[in-house]
Amino acid sequence: MSQLNQMEIFYFVATWKSFSKAALDLGVSKGYVSTQITVLEKNLGVKLLRRTTRHLSLTEEGLSFLESCNKIMREKQLAVSLINDSKAEPSGHLKITAPPSMCNTFLAELLPKFQKKYPKISLTIDSSSTVKNLEQHGIDIALRITSTPDENYIARVITTFRFVVCATQKYFKKHSMPKSPDDLAQHNCLIYSADPTQNRWPFQIDGKTRVITVNGNLISENNSIVKSALLADQGITRLPQYVLNNELKNGSVIALFTENMSIEMPLYAIYAGGINIPAKIHCFISFLKETGMTSIK
Repeated sequence: MSQLNQMEIFYFVATWKSFSKAALDLGVSKGYVSTQITVLEKNLGVKLLRRTTRHLSLTEEGLSFLESCNKIMREKQLAVSLINDSKAEPSGHLKITAPPSMCNTFLAELLPKFQKKYPKISLTIDSSSTVKNLEQHGIDIALRITSTPDENYIARVITTFRFVVCATQKYFKKHSMPKSPDDLAQHNCLIYSADPTQNRWPFQIDGKTRVITVNGNLISENNSIVKSALLADQGITRLPQYVLNNELKNGSVIALFTENMSIEMPLYAIYAGGINIPAKIHCFISFLKETGMTSIK
């Protein structure tokens, strides 16, 4: 028997903490399950389970191995769900949470197109920078900017984007333009606190990441407030580039140190795993990846 199938058997045994229940789930005999676990442990050269007549528990190696098995089972469940979902028109209610910067920009443009394509799916949009527990708040999908997505959920990369450091031309008429990131210490910087770096702005200099600490008279997790202060010539800010695409194109704001802004941040769609992932979740993620997400760049 393949080790992959043995891993699946181990997953059910470890989940149920029972050979009998695992055998019932898999539709095989208890003896068969026990034999396959023994063979798996022999091939790996470690004990995965502690077995007594009344109790079954995981060893330290078993706990570590279960993490890998969990990931494999999620991928298998996802593959099966994708095939099943392709046979039916997606429907139902979808609750999505995303930072205000996304809700106010490309999501506002894309969601009407999504609902036109999938008229049987209704939407609730939670515009918040707060990281929320999906189950507690009844959230189906969270769109999050992070380098470390929660391993308890399935996380799919939608796209990547860059931040831009910039100010208006009028601001630079009153204040000298900084020649290097170090000069930012002499300027009023508008802090977008939903940015994971907050007031510690990273730059790529000579192939290395260098962090510059900045300060200013405004801190907000609402990108619209920061952007308004920027356009009112109040200072220099660091915002996702997609928030300022129009202003960068028409020249009303000037990007600084573009050669040092090569660090890209991933945007993830995060959702809870399970045996059957609803079609509404699959089609929304596919839609984001295929339709209009290039506007985030």
